[in-house]
Amino acid sequence: MTRKLTVKTLALLLAALMVMASLAAVSAEEFAPGPKLGDKRVRQALLYALDRENFILAQYGSTDIAKVGLAPLSPTSWAFPDESDLNAYAYDLDKAAALLDEAGWTLGGDGYRYNADGLKLSVKWLVYEDSPWPVTLSSMAYDSWKQIGVDLVIDRMDFNTVAAMTMDPEPGEKDFDIYTMGFSLGADPDPSGGLFDYEAFSAGGFNASGYYNEHSQTLIKEGKTTFGTEERAAIYKEWATFMNEEVPTSIVAYRSEIWGVNDRVSGLDLGTYADWTDVIRNVTLEGDQILKLGETSFDSKFNPIYADKVYDQWINYCVFESPIKVNAEGEYVSTSIADYELSNENKTYTFTLKEGVKFSDGEPLTTEDFYFTYTMIAHPEYTGPRLSTIMNIEGYDEYAAGTADTISGVQIIDERTISFTFKDASPANIVEFVYGIVPKHIYDDGAMEGFLSYNMSPVGSGPLVFADYAPNQFILLEANENYWDPDNAVQIEGVYITMVPDESKIAALELGELDFAMPTANIDNLRAIESIDGVHVVSYLGNGYTYICFNTLN
Repeated sequence: MTRKLTVKTLALLLAALMVMASLAAVSAEEFAPGPKLGDKRVRQALLYALDRENFILAQYGSTDIAKVGLAPLSPTSWAFPDESDLNAYAYDLDKAAALLDEAGWTLGGDGYRYNADGLKLSVKWLVYEDSPWPVTLSSMAYDSWKQIGVDLVIDRMDFNTVAAMTMDPEPGEKDFDIYTMGFSLGADPDPSGGLFDYEAFSAGGFNASGYYNEHSQTLIKEGKTTFGTEERAAIYKEWATFMNEEVPTSIVAYRSEIWGVNDRVSGLDLGTYADWTDVIRNVTLEGDQILKLGETSFDSKFNPIYADKVYDQWINYCVFESPIKVNAEGEYVSTSIADYELSNENKTYTFTLKEGVKFSDGEPLTTEDFYFTYTMIAHPEYTGPRLSTIMNIEGYDEYAAGTADTISGVQIIDERTISFTFKDASPANIVEFVYGIVPKHIYDDGAMEGFLSYNMSPVGSGPLVFADYAPNQFILLEANENYWDPDNAVQIEGVYITMVPDESKIAALELGELDFAMPTANIDNLRAIESIDGVHVVSYLGNGYTYICFNTLN
């Protein structure tokens, strides 16, 4: 499986890193663009001289598996620009050479380019070998860039070393010219704190390029403070188109996910922004009424405010219910347990719980549970990845400092109504309410240790209940017989999730041991699934990309 910067896990940590980065971000005046990669013509030339279509064929075997990257948003996003407005940088060595000529890099007698100061156009690419695709891509670049007079030095290492040399160091001490990784996106197109935001150019921040552009930063800020999908889409389309021209970090490819699904399964509506609770609700089965899924591993953090791995979160989505979810279009909307209103200059979210919402033990879900779940994130012993969920709420700073007993921005109005007031208005604030609510009467024993003791025996209000678990072996979820909303209950008896290595998933599908599984997306796996009788392929574009980052200070 492709190693990503987030490995999907780190996508869950993005908000926390944004906070750290904002504390340490440097002034744009401290660093000037470098003579090599600080010139966008050089960056564009390197892209024209990199045959990404052939890379996709070499790495994935088909353009059905991956497509050439264009802009730093998912093509499935409501904010993605019209592709006709974007430059695909199709492989063209003549264009690449012309851009380098224009930028003042002329060919020397040794076949390499030099500028007027005699500086050789030599770049060092940090390549991790934990996954094959960075090796494939950089090897292709070595051959084609040499043809346009660029001296490429490939420095191979492991993934953690690449991260340590690029994101971890202080600005100005990042020792690389180019590195390559992958990045997972959220449903909201806000790029704050990510690869392209100068506020994240810091020790530990995601932006290692050092790129600064006032127009880009203005658009990022406007998108984060403007309300309304249509208005925000216009901002982000302009920003993404601008980044397609500037390319401080270039998107290599968007990769599809492929699933093998047994024909006995109906209603499995998988997609980029699939809500797993809704997916399972709609499934029907022929024969045995237990849906069998194969996954590689779990971290045993079956707790909505602690899980930092996508597979653990999948369990949480089924066992717990949150007030907000992502719909199939990638928009944040209310769930079946609550409605909300926005007021106080868009800073206050007031949630009203639906009548009759209950946990699986029959106890009602109230605003006391809502308050308890979200304020546990502010507990002095909390070590999970959701700190930004609460630290932007009014009164958090005083509570954290010990000068207040409660967080003033969280107010229980009655047993069904609760409000959260943020320090600043932002459409991105809604993202903080996608985490499930835990029952206070079970999880609260006055200590964090007691709260965490339920990580492997979770209790929630969702349509499935946690029935059995053997670490590194299996998880059994069963239909919640006491589900409070019978019209939206699951139609099957349960879900059995087996731990299956990626390389064994297709064989397990063929043997009928699994009803559906997602192996690594490549042409061999796609063809293997297609060859199995009684199994079909479901494919969709993933919500992320692989990228090349240019150190624009060099």
